[in-house]
Amino acid sequence: MNDLRWNGEMDYGWEDLAELIRSTCHRFANTMLETTAFSPNAESREMISDKCMTRFESITYILADIVEQGYHCASEDATAGAQNASKLNGWILLGSLTETTLQMFLAFYLDDYKKTKWQQWEDFETAKVQTPIIDCINGMVATNILTADQAKSLKTAVKEKIKEHTKEHQVQKVMLDELIQLYQHLDLFDEDEILYLKSIQSSRNGIHSFQERDIGNWEDLRYSARFFCYLLEWVIDHLPDIPDECY
Repeated sequence: MNDLRWNGEMDYGWEDLAELIRSTCHRFANTMLETTAFSPNAESREMISDKCMTRFESITYILADIVEQGYHCASEDATAGAQNASKLNGWILLGSLTETTLQMFLAFYLDDYKKTKWQQWEDFETAKVQTPIIDCINGMVATNILTADQAKSLKTAVKEKIKEHTKEHQVQKVMLDELIQLYQHLDLFDEDEILYLKSIQSSRNGIHSFQERDIGNWEDLRYSARFFCYLLEWVIDHLPDIPDECY
């Protein structure tokens, strides 16, 4: 954690934190757009657009509203179900915004991202691998080890898995859990920063409500929302300066 930005201690109340979320997001959106405008990469400029940033700000402001009401939700005599629903909405938005923030950083440094060939199998000879596997499956159908339907499912799975790992993973389709792995692999974050990201991911997964999940309390959400502000600042700090001649 960069102590110059935040020392990890909770330093904002509910309403002040909500305002920090709004102001930090607004500065983040403006900085991203202003800096990306001078990017030589047309694909980056297309992804980080006015429309994209407007949508990002709108969702962030909804999160800020939830945080602003967090104190009342946590202290008033609300039903457990209502409290959990409101908290869960906060975690879902926070997880989505965190995911988008990490995607945007990679979108800005798109050439560097592509060079990582994340989750891609290099020098993979598809035909030499896929053909004998398919032949083997067909052979098991012929000897009644597999049914035709089982063989079809297996062949589809093999083809899809090979396709998944032999094509480029588009930045906007890389999900939060995979993003955390990538940032950890590239050593972009400290260990404590990775833990905070994993905590957001875990709590966001509370959307799968059929399973019993602990989504923490309101203080956990407040702390993670504060970390989100730090994350926005982290991205701003890692963007290049705009050359003076561009002004």
